[in-house]
Amino acid sequence: MPNGTLEVIIAEGRSLKDCDIIGQNDAYVEIYLDKKYKQRTKIIKNSNNPVWNERFTFNIHKGDDTIHFAVYDDDVVGRDSIGNGKVKLKHVFDDNRFDEWVKLPAHLGLSSHGEIHVIMNFIPS
Repeated sequence: MPNGTLEVIIAEGRSLKDCDIIGQNDAYVEIYLDKKYKQRTKIIKNSNNPVWNERFTFNIHKGDDTIHFAVYDDDVVGRDSIGNGKVKLKHVFDDNRFDEWVKLPAHLGLSSHGEIHVIMNFIPS
């Protein structure tokens, strides 16, 4: 794995699974390579198709091979998990760029809890 900087843009989400009985999700995304260091988007209120357009930067070190995306619905008491997605960084390193919709598979991957549009650029150091 090359060392460098990974720029991650969480553009938007679409068709996010509704976790609320009334209204729609108050969605945000946590992004991490390592569970000890997470970054997150702001909360977009009342939308199952939120637009974040937020940019994050990660330093890539030896052994970093997967980036994780955890999408949550913010609630008065805690949060509900909408879904989780991940991307192997090899896809980014091959072209130094990644621009795709990342699916949030449901249990056993049989259906989907929606998807998020992720753009990544890798700058080798």
